[in-house]
Amino acid sequence: MAITRLRPERVLRGWPVWTAYAALGWSVVYAALGVFWAAGGGGFPFGAADVNAEGHGRLLAGATAQVTGPVMAGLGTAGAVIAWAMARRARGPRPVLLLSGWGLAVLLTLVLPEIRALHLALFPLIFLTLDKMDWPTVNFLILMAGGFAWAAATLAYQRASRSACAHCGRRAGHRTGRGAAWLVRHRRALTYTAVAAPWGYAVVRLAWVLDIPLGVPAEFLRHLATANGGAGAKGMELILIGMCAAGSVLTAGLVHRWGEVWPRWVVGLAGRPVPVAVPVVCAGLAACATMAVGLSWARGLPDLIAGGWSIDVYGYRVGPVFALPIPSFLLWGGTLGLAALACYYRRRGECRHCAAAITR
Repeated sequence: MAITRLRPERVLRGWPVWTAYAALGWSVVYAALGVFWAAGGGGFPFGAADVNAEGHGRLLAGATAQVTGPVMAGLGTAGAVIAWAMARRARGPRPVLLLSGWGLAVLLTLVLPEIRALHLALFPLIFLTLDKMDWPTVNFLILMAGGFAWAAATLAYQRASRSACAHCGRRAGHRTGRGAAWLVRHRRALTYTAVAAPWGYAVVRLAWVLDIPLGVPAEFLRHLATANGGAGAKGMELILIGMCAAGSVLTAGLVHRWGEVWPRWVVGLAGRPVPVAVPVVCAGLAACATMAVGLSWARGLPDLIAGGWSIDVYGYRVGPVFALPIPSFLLWGGTLGLAALACYYRRRGECRHCAAAITR
């Protein structure tokens, strides 16, 4: 009896099918964990157990196993039912399934992880943050993975349930959708906005690294240096500033030739086409991470506005420049995600699964 070899490309081609079952399995596991934690089991990752929550977002700081566990069990059970219906391509409750699926995807990828979403962007430098990779942090990354599974499953269901190709979203004989056409038409404006956006964070933080009290009193910078280890904190800030600068430059590749053909300095790949998945997936993951961080920071905006664009932080009065990274990250995440979509729509070409080509 012949053994069929499981090939990665075959697995990737089957994503419209298996992502629904991945979302189902993920939901079942977390439903079971919710019951386990509600019953007094160990390993509850939120609330008092999350010792590194300070500075990473406080949305679940007050969570307890007795309250959060049953909520997780209920959401997990509902998610399992929804994922099963999506896998079976149920048509009756389509609006409910779509709203639930996208809601879970947003909750898990953009809302709950908060500042910890930066670990997704820092993955290539993860060895620098191993001291922060405790169980709660790992759990938040697992939540994000579940969110990506839900996003993929919901997208496939949304396409298939309207009789479109689950892989590309096109229907035979139909022109490209208005949304896709708009993104392709405005791809350069979106991309260059995403190129500029991270500098709202980078400029402020670079000034602080250079001991320039931009938007804050000098005493605030001395407090940060004392509380965060001085040179070590500045080193991490420089890494984040460097990532913003690198992200800004790489984003331009979404609309330039070197984003489609590997440049000469890339040894072994020079001159070869860049697979569309490389820029789209990398930009998409970065967009999710930056948007999650921006949304987390944005919860402080009401207090800032109520205080006349001035607020007390660690006992020091700071001005509106202090909050510049908030719109910077929100704008960066939003425009980078749209620019990545525009890149995908522009380069996707003919679908090998339904043989449909882009019709403009």
